[in-house]
Amino acid sequence: MKAVYILTNGPGELWDWARPLVYELDKRGIRSVLWLLPCQFASGMERTCAHRLSFYRIIGPYNWAKTFYESIRARDVGLVVQLGGDLMFGRFLSRMSGAELFCYTYGRKRGLRGCSRVFTAYEVMADHIREDGVSPLVIGDLVADSLRLDLDVGASPKMGLPAQKYTSRKVALFPGSRPAIRRRALSYLRELYGHLRSLLDIDVITLLSPFSLDEEVKAWEEAGLNPTRESTPFALRGVDLALTQPGTNTLELLYLRVPTLVAVPYAFLSDIPFSGLKGVMLRLPLVKDRLLQSLSKKKGMLSWPNRITGKNLIPELVGDYTPKELAEAMIEYLNDIDWLKKTSELMGQLTSSYGASKRLAEEIMQCLG
Repeated sequence: MKAVYILTNGPGELWDWARPLVYELDKRGIRSVLWLLPCQFASGMERTCAHRLSFYRIIGPYNWAKTFYESIRARDVGLVVQLGGDLMFGRFLSRMSGAELFCYTYGRKRGLRGCSRVFTAYEVMADHIREDGVSPLVIGDLVADSLRLDLDVGASPKMGLPAQKYTSRKVALFPGSRPAIRRRALSYLRELYGHLRSLLDIDVITLLSPFSLDEEVKAWEEAGLNPTRESTPFALRGVDLALTQPGTNTLELLYLRVPTLVAVPYAFLSDIPFSGLKGVMLRLPLVKDRLLQSLSKKKGMLSWPNRITGKNLIPELVGDYTPKELAEAMIEYLNDIDWLKKTSELMGQLTSSYGASKRLAEEIMQCLG
């Protein structure tokens, strides 16, 4: 029996996209093979974590050359489903095996015209993809299904209820899924938390990637930032405000109704690794300065909740913020109980994007006949 080959790259795509899909495929008796693609943002723990899921087999990660070589040798490919990473890998495997290629994506991606089917989460995402002459099917958000899997393992935590008359507050820090960014964030957030504590009676929890190594968790513990690799819904119990960067975790926070600030301090951007020619160009000070200037002009366009709603639902703080300045901004929002309650309520009106993994599994079944 031929298998569904699920191609993915980084930690977010594996846990938030591939995990709910393989759960639905397993319920239907469909064999799925996970292929971990080359990724500069990988943690090195993807294969270990993938063994906790019900994949029939796990391949990779290899370097580019070996990935292409193994694609030529693959013999049991019934369908290729790409969830993140460069589409050249999925297109090559599809061509070598003769299998169709499906792709789930949040936006425009080079090579989508070579896919048999393209899927996305929201209509606003589909509009951008259509600009390339591709007609995607809107099926909902796999991230929402991933959260539901976490909630199914135990009692649902009470979410989206900010503090009323408490004298203390609790904040959640999201240093990101990419190791290079987390390393840069550690000293920055340690200093930020020190300023927060000098201004308000406050507790903190830092949500690290489930792919984080034990040594990294220990470093965050020693910094006094209370790290956890616990699933997001349970880690956020009792949290009044979250601080994060643009990315899929803004969607998690939206679905869980946790008031959020998105912050992009320039100090973080300077350490983001880019591959290829872009990486070379961005090492030039003038080019990087222009990138930072262009980002600072984008108001309400970085986080997915704002892009989906077309509103400034989540405040975005982009600029040359020091830890002290960012802490002071957080205190303003923490002290605004009306804003916390209103934001949580507005988030609750936008949480109807479940079912993507089921719909994608059904499309896969139809394709396999």
